Amino acid sequence: MHYRKRILKEMISAIEKNEKVQENIDLRKAIAELHKVWKFDAIAETIRNCFKRGGFSNQTDAIDSDDEDAIWADLKEKWKTVEGNGRVTDDATLSDILEVDAELLIASYPTDEEILKSLMDNNKGQENDSYSENEDVIQPKPQRTEMLQ
Repeated sequence: MHYRKRILKEMISAIEKNEKVQENIDLRKAIAELHKVWKFDAIAETIRNCFKRGGFSNQTDAIDSDDEDAIWADLKEKWKTVEGNGRVTDDATLSDILEVDAELLIASYPTDEEILKSLMDNNKGQENDSYSENEDVIQPKPQRTEMLQ
């Protein structure tokens, strides 16, 4: 949420200065904003809440802290500013913006067929790499006199 809040603040700042609003965010800009979030905005409670949401906590207390409620209220206020200036198109809502990547596929798991094929390919490679008994001939140790010559 901190990341999106920073982007929204930047949009509002550009609107207030009558500058062009950057519609697309490139990778460099995204990384720079994430760095700022980690450096200035992310606190221990924020990280703790992320782990709770991910199911990595056995505590049953409420996940949302007062800090997150304040951020949410601030975002709503800033969103009204953006909407009021006519910069929002296609009836987009704040929830649409915040949840734009909620259903984004971030990982895929192999199917049973893909796992079997991978195992069979590995087994074929091992068969080709195996050596015959003839290649494994043990050389006798040289005698001391042979080594001195």
